[in-house]
Amino acid sequence: MSSDLQILKTRPLLPVVLTRDSVCAGDDCDAPHEKMVEVPSFVDPEALARALSSGYLPSVAGIAHSWTCVLNGRKLAVISISSIRALIRESPFLAENRAHFVYHSARF
Repeated sequence: MSSDLQILKTRPLLPVVLTRDSVCAGDDCDAPHEKMVEVPSFVDPEALARALSSGYLPSVAGIAHSWTCVLNGRKLAVISISSIRALIRESPFLAENRAHFVYHSARF
């Protein structure tokens, strides 16, 4: 079994509270955009960031923006329009898990 599909056997599903930065002034009315999800306990940070961000992050026009996924206070991965790059080797799970997505707007 490849490492990106490895799941913690003692905790196959983990509850995670998601929040994210707003991307524009009109988006502020619903901040911090909190959502509770359950995701497989992926050991691989890239797979976990993909699962957490899928269907949650808003569509933003352009190509040069990115998001940093911070799980339980540790930077997990950087998500761009074309890739997800892990910043650590293993996902830092706790009894209660919180993921926040920090928005980085495009700079020209």
